[in-house]
Amino acid sequence: MKMITNNKDKHYLAVSLSGSSDQDVLGQMADAMFQEGYVTDGFHDAVIKREETFPTGLPTGTINVAIPHTDPEYVKKAAVCLGVLEEPIEFHVMGMEGEKTNVSLLFMLAIKRKEEQLGLLQKVVEICQNQKMLAIIQKGDKDIIENIMKELIH
Repeated sequence: MKMITNNKDKHYLAVSLSGSSDQDVLGQMADAMFQEGYVTDGFHDAVIKREETFPTGLPTGTINVAIPHTDPEYVKKAAVCLGVLEEPIEFHVMGMEGEKTNVSLLFMLAIKRKEEQLGLLQKVVEICQNQKMLAIIQKGDKDIIENIMKELIH
């Protein structure tokens, strides 16, 4: 895993990573968020367990995404971690029993207060519906990713 950008004042980080499974990349991202002080050590297991029960893979077009998150009790400071996968990883599709999709980008959310969840999810979904934007993010350009993350957080 390689850090693309990290802005503790703005509450976001972005990483480039690879892995062998959805659990592997989720764990790497959760660990990065823990190391940066955004979440508790329980966040790692909680986000993986939640993904098993409530999958977050979204087939959005050519570039598919996942939006993993878990309960606020594991969050110290609200934040978003963007994961740019070197190779797509198979995730179960949200709300579609047995369906899978190859995910290239992840937006891991650490939400402190439930009332903040809807607004942030709406912004993430807006980005996810724009394949041109996803293609730009996927290229991993630090400056562009920073601009997108700043917009997402505010």
